[in-house]
Amino acid sequence: MHRTETDTDIFIVGAGASGLAAACESASAGARVICADGNDAPGRKLAATGNGRCNITNAFCNALVYNRDAVSFVRRIIHSDTVEKTVEWFENNGLLIVEEQEGRCYPYSGQASSVVDMLFKTAVSHGAEFYFGDKITSCSSEDGVFVVRFESGCVVTAKKLIIAAGGRAGLRFGSTGDGFGFAKSFGHTLNAPRPALVACESDDPAVEGIKGRARARVTLLDNGSEKYSEYGEVQFTGTGLSGICVMNVTRYMRAPRPAGKRKMKRTDSLPAQTEEQHDYIIRLNFMPELDAEALAEVIFKSMEINGITLEEALSWIVNSRIAKKAAALSSGADVRETAERAAGLLQHFDVRVKSTKGWNDAQVTRGGVRTSEVNCENMESKIIPGLYFCGEVLDVDGPCGGYNLQWAWSSGFLCGRSAAEACDA
Repeated sequence: MHRTETDTDIFIVGAGASGLAAACESASAGARVICADGNDAPGRKLAATGNGRCNITNAFCNALVYNRDAVSFVRRIIHSDTVEKTVEWFENNGLLIVEEQEGRCYPYSGQASSVVDMLFKTAVSHGAEFYFGDKITSCSSEDGVFVVRFESGCVVTAKKLIIAAGGRAGLRFGSTGDGFGFAKSFGHTLNAPRPALVACESDDPAVEGIKGRARARVTLLDNGSEKYSEYGEVQFTGTGLSGICVMNVTRYMRAPRPAGKRKMKRTDSLPAQTEEQHDYIIRLNFMPELDAEALAEVIFKSMEINGITLEEALSWIVNSRIAKKAAALSSGADVRETAERAAGLLQHFDVRVKSTKGWNDAQVTRGGVRTSEVNCENMESKIIPGLYFCGEVLDVDGPCGGYNLQWAWSSGFLCGRSAAEACDA
């Protein structure tokens, strides 16, 4: 497939979002670049983001939206490669961007494939070479150079090595988590990876059979303690909950994986998951604008004045399927007590979480290479000179809305630029 042996200035592991960004930047700086991916084409996961539209960034992006342990690390990098610079870079390379609701930015084409195609062809136009469909079996440092070995027998030596292999999220798009093993082999420490931005499964009777959408304040309770809260649209799937605000909640969970689903391969290269006990409940408040007394009064008056059933009264406030379920659980001794119980349920609609949907459906990995072991000025390892990291392989994650892709661009551009400059030094 490739020459048995070759050498280059920079070798990039992974041709996803951050790897393509690093390839564009390092190749445009004049470095010889080889970028490899086990998939048969670049950006497979990127091409599926935003339901195929690619939420490329967010106009309101700032370091505070990322996981708490990474805020100071991310701040330096995003201040170097800002949202404005990112948008300018894409548009200078021919990909126009439009801002939509809540600061979400998309390509004008409305197609994620346009983003992948532009990144790939820009990198190639600057001389970057790509290897696809050949699994990397090892990365090592030998006699002052990095040595990358492939399953096919191909061997590449490089002055600098960039690990941009992503995380474990999105198995169906070819994500493997191999970058974690490579990082560990170089002596780096990992914070235990787990799936995030993913739907939740539940066997709670409260949601059994409910399908539909509703607006609600979503609050995560862990052993009764509030961990996170956000208002937005909730999707009832019939077997659990989804929607942007629910998926954002999973960034704060260590929920068990679904039974029978593929788990992350256990090797010495990966940290063991902590065996903490968590009792997760997602509390939905369908009417956060009113207090319980005022909401009960609205329900009571609807029933008394209009002579309607509780289910009918609730269906004027929430999705009819939710109204039916809430009505069945709210019977009281009289209309007033029934209204009060129904109001309480609409504001404390508790759903016990059985599991998340796991790695196959997760949009992002929480955990990864510790940022304390990487220099935020240039993305270089503090342990191995000439080794660089960018993107999801690092323990940096944000909520839905373009924030994780902005991290990929900012870290990828800085990483590629820094590696190229180091080659010239």
